[in-house]
Amino acid sequence: MLLLCGLATTACHTMRFELARVPTTNVVSEHKNFFLGGLIPTRVVDVSEKCPYGAAAVMEETSFVDGLAANVTLGVWTPRSSTY
Repeated sequence: MLLLCGLATTACHTMRFELARVPTTNVVSEHKNFFLGGLIPTRVVDVSEKCPYGAAAVMEETSFVDGLAANVTLGVWTPRSSTY
């Protein structure tokens, strides 16, 4: 029953911001760690370092696996996936 409740509360979300309508040539993906339900990041990301010629879009998501990991740790550790 506990496993079923844990899986039922696992959710996915995606945020996408399009900054320009140009075809993307380079895609950079990374995983970031947060603590206390996403309130405390472990680092600050400078998108201009990842995309020196400018970013066309920024997408951040919590995949099913990310949500499952956050659920197992009761929200203490919350991983997220980002794509630039």
